[in-house]
Amino acid sequence: MDSPAWQAGEMTITKFHELLRIDPSIGPELVNEYLEAIKQYDGTLKSLIIINSTALETAIEKATETLTFNQTNKPFPPLHSVPIILKDNYSTADLPTSAGVKALQKLRTKDDSEVVSQLRAAGAIILAKANLHEFALQGITLSSLGGQTLNPYDKTRTPGGSSGGTGAALAANFALAGCGTDTMNSLRSPASACGVVGFRPSTGRVSCVGIVPVSATQDAAGPMGRSVGDVRILYGVMKRPDGEKVDSMEVSEATSRTSRQVRIGVLEAYFQSEIYEDGTLELEYIAENQIVQDIIRLSLDSIQEQDADITFVPIAPSSHPDWSYGTLFAKADTQAFEFKHYLDEFLQSPLVSSTPHRSLESIAQSGEFDLQAMTHVFSAALEDPETFSLASEAYRSRLEYIAALKESVKQCFDRYELDALVYPHQTQLPVKIGANKQSGRNGVLAALTGRPAICIPAGQSPKTVSAMLGVPVGLELMGRRWEDDELLDIAERVEGVLKGRVNPILH
Repeated sequence: MDSPAWQAGEMTITKFHELLRIDPSIGPELVNEYLEAIKQYDGTLKSLIIINSTALETAIEKATETLTFNQTNKPFPPLHSVPIILKDNYSTADLPTSAGVKALQKLRTKDDSEVVSQLRAAGAIILAKANLHEFALQGITLSSLGGQTLNPYDKTRTPGGSSGGTGAALAANFALAGCGTDTMNSLRSPASACGVVGFRPSTGRVSCVGIVPVSATQDAAGPMGRSVGDVRILYGVMKRPDGEKVDSMEVSEATSRTSRQVRIGVLEAYFQSEIYEDGTLELEYIAENQIVQDIIRLSLDSIQEQDADITFVPIAPSSHPDWSYGTLFAKADTQAFEFKHYLDEFLQSPLVSSTPHRSLESIAQSGEFDLQAMTHVFSAALEDPETFSLASEAYRSRLEYIAALKESVKQCFDRYELDALVYPHQTQLPVKIGANKQSGRNGVLAALTGRPAICIPAGQSPKTVSAMLGVPVGLELMGRRWEDDELLDIAERVEGVLKGRVNPILH
């Protein structure tokens, strides 16, 4: 390192800004450190699709701004000189936007997406765009353009997904913070798998305009980082101005309690592995689930012991309707009904200045995608446009089911006077490379109800030959609708107790 007084690894935004007050040259130096780390390790990890060739030049320009801020004693903008990584479904005017799809490798947009404009206005430097599971449709981060991203803690395993490139890059200390999207699990799954923090804000709190869509009902954009503090700073920039909500008729579910006492429901139904249709459960999954349960239960015990103002309330499966992934996916998930409609709308929008394809059908005919990465969502509306459309009875039925689900979750929160629910994000470890999906994920409840949810590192699985430090396990907290900041408050308290983040050993 050129500057022995600081280390790029595990840098935080707050610490970085403190260092810039002492020495403005640390801004470009940090970008250089990240670029060197990417050059050294990302050939193996495959977390990134494209590196911004002007990032260092921008950092040098901002160093001059830093000098002015320091001389005039003015506060820095919240993301001043902060190098961040964007999932490659965020539109950027200066870089292609591919959604990981080879067919869209040359797609260009006239402008940044709304949230990227906000990030740049707050001083952020776009360092790179990350690999993702193709079209953001699954949780193993495999794409025809970026290949298979590996988990930095165990290269035989996936990094979760679909925002797995961002998660792996942040775990490996390739940037200060990053952004992803979440339609079912996609910010929190890689956070769990890669030992970082992933925050899904209340649906609608962060603009998705200019982000390659999957489902208007379920899509959310949000921040990722190595700490809740960094995620909070990034979220403060990303959210709509003045906390604007898409639907002003929806109100916060704020409780009248003003004490520091926090009541968290332990969602017992989300601790067990999903049973397969034939009623069996593989021995490997049983063993992994026990590892996950032990880590999360131990975490809850630690929180209870060290923070007397947090009370855990057991929520028995019999006290609420069936919220299992299998049931919610079968009866409520809207992706297959909305994907084609909203993707076509995006590809044909004035935002897109050039693209080889203006429709999902054209992409499908091109064959320029990874068939292994595709799911039913990709093909549904092409094969059965009558059923999988916004006008079908089956779609309306799902929206009705979602409305009932929202009410049942609200009733649970009200009955037990809860501030949040807690559960493992995944009931098993990240799957091995070659698996076609990541099962056992619990993110769907927040995605369908529009509630804020955050996944933070809780611990590591036992060490193995391929995982010298073990594999991360994430604890998820889901809060009340629109009470995003309140959930972040709780998450910071929990993080302060657990201190679950472990820096990986890269080689």
